[in-house]
Amino acid sequence: MTTLGFVGLGEMGGEMATHLVRAGYETRVFDRRREPVAVLESAGASGAESVAVVGEGVDAVFLSLPGPAAVEQVVSELEPTLSPGSTVVDLTTSTPETTRSVADRLSSADVSVLGAPVSGGASGAEAGSLTAMVGGERAALERCRPYLEAFATNVVHVGDDPGHGHAVKLLNNYLSFTAMVATSETVLLGQTAGLDLETMCEVFNASTGRNSATEDKFPDFITADRDVGFALELMEKDSRLLLEFAEDNRVPLLLAGVVRSQVGRTRARYGDGGDMTDVYDHLRETMGVDGSRRRNGP
Repeated sequence: MTTLGFVGLGEMGGEMATHLVRAGYETRVFDRRREPVAVLESAGASGAESVAVVGEGVDAVFLSLPGPAAVEQVVSELEPTLSPGSTVVDLTTSTPETTRSVADRLSSADVSVLGAPVSGGASGAEAGSLTAMVGGERAALERCRPYLEAFATNVVHVGDDPGHGHAVKLLNNYLSFTAMVATSETVLLGQTAGLDLETMCEVFNASTGRNSATEDKFPDFITADRDVGFALELMEKDSRLLLEFAEDNRVPLLLAGVVRSQVGRTRARYGDGGDMTDVYDHLRETMGVDGSRRRNGP
């Protein structure tokens, strides 16, 4: 029977691990916190006492962690117990360099590495409709494809380099964050001029201005005063990783610094747990537009 490991049971990881359990895979899970482990155990997973135990005898182990440093630490704990022929699948939003380093480190033990970050947010993780951007050897991907398809509707092989998946994820998030900032400014200017937000988005989405923010976050989340479920802490972290990636490749990005600055200012205003949609409220205050969507902000 296929046995899988899963380390990191946060908002995204917990849902993805749950889908693996529901798909019938014997799944061994670990998180530094006991509460999410107990939730997965009640769903049918086996809780592990340590990261090292997760790696014992598994066909593949999935990582869903806060960032590159956590990935390196967990891999160092997993390495002694991983079996030859197994695969490490890193779902974390990390850096291409980290993934390549991990792949080089584990290659001598005949352990494959797939950089497979996901997109779709907490709602996509819950629904099992994520997109997985997978970098690494195609043969390793095909071995793991059934597992990935338990929580991802779209599994795309983006290149043989294990770091390619994380490169695409950083680029995707850059576009998403830029769209959020630009759309917020756009609709706020329109509202100041007396235009209706929903009407503007209807026009944008039928025209060349459409983007992920106009189609999804405006007006569905903004007008309904709901959160997307993507924390500002993560948004700023991903913006920082994107700038590091650009610097490593010696490619100056003209808008990335502006986007990170606005995300950072929003985080300072609404806190680490603030939502991506708070960018709209921050810019509303900055631009001097009367009123606020939020009723419970600080």
